[in-house]
Amino acid sequence: MRDSSVLLNDLPGLGRRLDEDGYLLLRGLLDRDAVLAAREEVLLKFAIAGEIDPLNYPLMDAIRSDHSFIDQVNLVAFSESVRSGLALLNVIHAPQLMKFFNGLMGGSVRTFDFRWPRFMRPGEATGIHCDAPYITRGTKNLWTAWVPIGDVSMIEGGLMVLEQSHKNQQLRESYADRDADVDNLGWLSKDPVELAGQLGGRWLSTDFRTGDVLVFGPYLVHGSLDNNSPESRCRLSCDSKYVLVGDELDERWNGDTSNPHGGKMRVFLPGKSIGSNKNFDDEWKEVDDYGRLV
Repeated sequence: MRDSSVLLNDLPGLGRRLDEDGYLLLRGLLDRDAVLAAREEVLLKFAIAGEIDPLNYPLMDAIRSDHSFIDQVNLVAFSESVRSGLALLNVIHAPQLMKFFNGLMGGSVRTFDFRWPRFMRPGEATGIHCDAPYITRGTKNLWTAWVPIGDVSMIEGGLMVLEQSHKNQQLRESYADRDADVDNLGWLSKDPVELAGQLGGRWLSTDFRTGDVLVFGPYLVHGSLDNNSPESRCRLSCDSKYVLVGDELDERWNGDTSNPHGGKMRVFLPGKSIGSNKNFDDEWKEVDDYGRLV
């Protein structure tokens, strides 16, 4: 990926770079200590559910446990606790980030009420997609900030983007301008090499460091590399959506966000499988009346 940090004080240059690349890699935009505080906060909660092993390894190393009991806890309460943690919100609403988006969008901005923290175990990944079918029932003038919560190397499942895909008109008509819930859309593809051959462009990624931010729009095709950590380290990141105050919001992610896709009660727990995601089941898991995995 191309580093755009040198353009931080050049709004016209940032706009041209976004139009050209579809993304902005901003190294060290966020305060490192604030991001590490969010990492500790989130990892403590996953340790309580047995997902990582803080007894034999340092908590911040996020080494996967062999004795998870995530299926026995109330995941409705657990996932809400993760998404609403103060330290995580301090990163999502960091003054540096809000100032950046205020300048980029030319006015006061706010975030969606829902946030997407992702805890990716070894062997897991996020499927290939673009965000538009999921988040643009309201305004299409919105941006995502993808934040690694700690260092995330490529081998641990860093984000990857498909070069120039935000400009592909065929993709807009066949996928991006549709509605994932109405049209029963799943992942765009399960074969990144084949998709790059169809749409053109290269898959781009990088080793992300604590404090980095990746900004992109709703039409850029992206996913993650598989987490192939040789140390069994879990990958932690969060993506949030930024819009102008007063713009129309997608009701799925604002207001009552307890079950945005409707139907049976489900919670956001990504990474447990990589299927088609047509029923959102790669990321949203059904729970019973006690909030436990079905």
